[in-house]
Amino acid sequence: MMSGRWPITLLVAAYLVLAVMYSIVTPLFESPDEVWHYEYTRWLAAGKGLAAPEDVGVAPWAQEGSQPPLYYLLGAAVTWFIPTDNAAEAIRYNVHAAVGNADAFGNKNMMLHGRVHAWPWRGVTLAAHITRFVSVLLGALTVLLTYRIALTALPGWPAAAVLATALLAFSPQFLFISASTNNDNLVIVLATAGLYLSMYLVADKKTPQWWIWLVFGAVVGLAALSKLSGLLLAALAAVTILAVAWAARAWRVFGQAMLLTGAAALAVAGWWYIRNWLLFGDPLLLSVMFAGVPPQGEPAGIAELLALAPGVWRSTWAVFGWFNVLAAPWVYWLYTLLVVLAGVGWLLGAVGRRQQLRVAIQIKPVLLLVIWLALVSIAVGRWAQVSYAQGRLLFPALAALVTLMAGGLLAYWPLRWQAVIAWMSAGALAVLAAVAPFAWILPAYPPPMLAAGAETPVTVDAHFDKGIRLIGAVIEPTELHAQDEIAITLYWETMQALDQDYSVFVHAVDTEGIVQAQHDSHPGLGSYPTSEWETGQVIVDTHRLTIPPGAPAPSTLRMEAGLYVAATGERLASDEGETVQVGKVYVLPATDALPGATRINFDDKLALVGFDLDRRTLRPGETLQVALWWEALAPMAQDYVVFAHLLLPPDAVWAQHDQMPQAGAARTSTWHVGDRIEDVHALTLPPETPAGVYRIEIGVYDKDSFERLPVNFSDQGVVLAQVKVEP
Repeated sequence: MMSGRWPITLLVAAYLVLAVMYSIVTPLFESPDEVWHYEYTRWLAAGKGLAAPEDVGVAPWAQEGSQPPLYYLLGAAVTWFIPTDNAAEAIRYNVHAAVGNADAFGNKNMMLHGRVHAWPWRGVTLAAHITRFVSVLLGALTVLLTYRIALTALPGWPAAAVLATALLAFSPQFLFISASTNNDNLVIVLATAGLYLSMYLVADKKTPQWWIWLVFGAVVGLAALSKLSGLLLAALAAVTILAVAWAARAWRVFGQAMLLTGAAALAVAGWWYIRNWLLFGDPLLLSVMFAGVPPQGEPAGIAELLALAPGVWRSTWAVFGWFNVLAAPWVYWLYTLLVVLAGVGWLLGAVGRRQQLRVAIQIKPVLLLVIWLALVSIAVGRWAQVSYAQGRLLFPALAALVTLMAGGLLAYWPLRWQAVIAWMSAGALAVLAAVAPFAWILPAYPPPMLAAGAETPVTVDAHFDKGIRLIGAVIEPTELHAQDEIAITLYWETMQALDQDYSVFVHAVDTEGIVQAQHDSHPGLGSYPTSEWETGQVIVDTHRLTIPPGAPAPSTLRMEAGLYVAATGERLASDEGETVQVGKVYVLPATDALPGATRINFDDKLALVGFDLDRRTLRPGETLQVALWWEALAPMAQDYVVFAHLLLPPDAVWAQHDQMPQAGAARTSTWHVGDRIEDVHALTLPPETPAGVYRIEIGVYDKDSFERLPVNFSDQGVVLAQVKVEP
């Protein structure tokens, strides 16, 4: 193993190369909340000042104006001189963005991209990339501090510092966040610095000098001035002070350290929280944050937290975009395996290799790592109960996690082999990190697809306003069942430059005129907005629709396409009207024994496995018969009630029917696991019912408490199908 400064120099250099690559490869603002982090930086760089009450809800920074301002002030300090008058051109939102949906077909991009983001950078593009590079440098400091933390905690295993640093520096997720404009990067480095100071203080056998407590307090204050999660560092400081005072058996040390650390922290960050209290009546500005990102209606319970945990874990290592671009499954299994092996390694060391552990580790610093990791994990769990948790929220404790992982993984090996294992592992992790942007990030933002003239199927010839032509369409397959997918590829051409970003819609419409399935997108899977089109190009634009289980079968659906302005809903006219028919598909009868075969799980107690409607159109005063087939999933002590609504969107219920299954003849408390029960509901419309397309919505609730059984943790009604009410 190399000695001296070479190991950390090599690791930091490799990190810098990778992080700069991530910052260039990842399209601008395609990291969680990055556009709003940048908008607040731009706001401050323009001299508009810290967020004020009158800015809430109207400023372009969404909830980020509620954040402590240190990171944004730093970004403003290095970009204030750059003109950003091209902001309207550079910051364009994709209204069809599939935020949080990794299974979405296209539209993984939160923003619309084009020539303004290309090299050479200028204006907003240049300023945003500079703030990204500032984040990269902050990440480099985190890498350096992680190396020092591992050396402090595991001095007898110097190779652990290499492995711990590699686990952090070459983590695809850490690189992804470090390469974005995000205040997490500042709080991460400050929390890591605070952890290092804490370990140094508890490991030092001498009573610390007074000025060290002032430095510690200043770091706590800077963290609290970077992000609310930085306030957690105050708890670590209190634990550290208590440990140092206990070791010195001197409560005078405790009082002095608390006074100096607290005074320094307040001097650095106190003004921010006092300002918030005076201006907003809320020192933490949570009210402002939740104005931009509303909290969950009810705090998540244990079951929901457990369901969310895998997503948080995956996003600790490799989830990109706006929580909608995943790595291959084996990546998550790899990191899970490493953590499990590390835990077993510590357990084996504690049981069978105590002498080796005594020589290798510093017990107090290791305990601090565990305490800090637990504090941050509890805080993230608490946040997940009220808002949206992601793995990056664990990053203030990432240095603690990787140091513990490195120690556990090397505990299997004799000291003479540890350096080889550490560097081989570092090399493998670096390769994974280098491959990730090209294997998973770039493919999520495909380049425009253009067709040569000979490749264009001339099956459609529709002329739209603004010089746009639809010159071809291909539909595959043309025969399918409900819940199958259809791929529709449209071929567009423009005869003139366009200054508007039009959205494309593709509808599958039944014989009653009801849209059974649709897909709306900017062209090219969201990647090629119309304002970027060049005259004479033929643009290949693919859409994918899923036929819902409630679609009529057998039936013929006509496929229609068109263009519209998303902000107003105004459709672009063509020589065939506002929609153009591009083909037909045939929905075949279900092969399942039950009509409308589906499987909707109600809290693991019962499942809807099929349904049928006696008609698809009706008039005011008429009755719709809805047949439901249920399957018992577990014994039930309660007697549940099923409701069926006929609802005019968004929420007007015009007919409903609530009853226990089979009007009480098949009470759920009498069901046995596996039983299938047919249950018919009659929905009668009043005479004054307006015409329109209605949804059939069902649900299940407790007859005594009226509490609904959730489906995927939601107690909202489940939409089965649509029907048309005629005048």
